[in-house]
Amino acid sequence: MRRLIEVDIFGQTFTVNSEDDEKYVRQLASYVDQRMRQVGGTAKTAVPLRVAIMAAMSIADEYYKASCREAEIEQEAARLSSVLVERLEQSEKMDGIATSESTVNPVTADQRAPTLEKEEKKEILPPS
Repeated sequence: MRRLIEVDIFGQTFTVNSEDDEKYVRQLASYVDQRMRQVGGTAKTAVPLRVAIMAAMSIADEYYKASCREAEIEQEAARLSSVLVERLEQSEKMDGIATSESTVNPVTADQRAPTLEKEEKKEILPPS
């Protein structure tokens, strides 16, 4: 539901028609007011229109940089996700190969026994 919310920005009262929560609208107005005061504090004569435009440029710059950073993070997340999926698929293939090799070429106790017997004989023989 839309409602009228009064906010103060740079010493002037504005009525905002918004569907957003009143607290949120007041936070936005406070943010704009702070930016305008930062910009207006550095100017010799604070012409409100000029201050508003410079504050808007500053806020737009901040927003644009944040949007670009968000896009970079999304691209990096997509790249990392792709790498992870690829590695998982490789791992699954390797597990499948290892499983099939162990069922195709089982090593039995009979095949290992002669090797153990030779090693045992070597240990039992006295030194010459």
